[in-house]
Amino acid sequence: MRSLLLVPAILVLLMQGAYAQQHRSSPEGPSPKEKAAAAAKEAERKATDEAYQAAIKQTPDSTQKVDPWGSIRTPSAAPQK
Repeated sequence: MRSLLLVPAILVLLMQGAYAQQHRSSPEGPSPKEKAAAAAKEAERKATDEAYQAAIKQTPDSTQKVDPWGSIRTPSAAPQK
């Protein structure tokens, strides 16, 4: 009885691969709407990157050391140089 149920199950499993290959759609590539969305996203990324680079260039280089606790320390507890 088991062999009668097992044979159709095996046949179904074997035919799945052939069915999947037969009904596969060919890739057409992105639609014009998707291309426009990708172009807009790339333009936004580029604008953001340029704004970031401009902000980095405007930031001055800090050459002096800053001690945020300097006004709280007593002169005897000042760090040694």
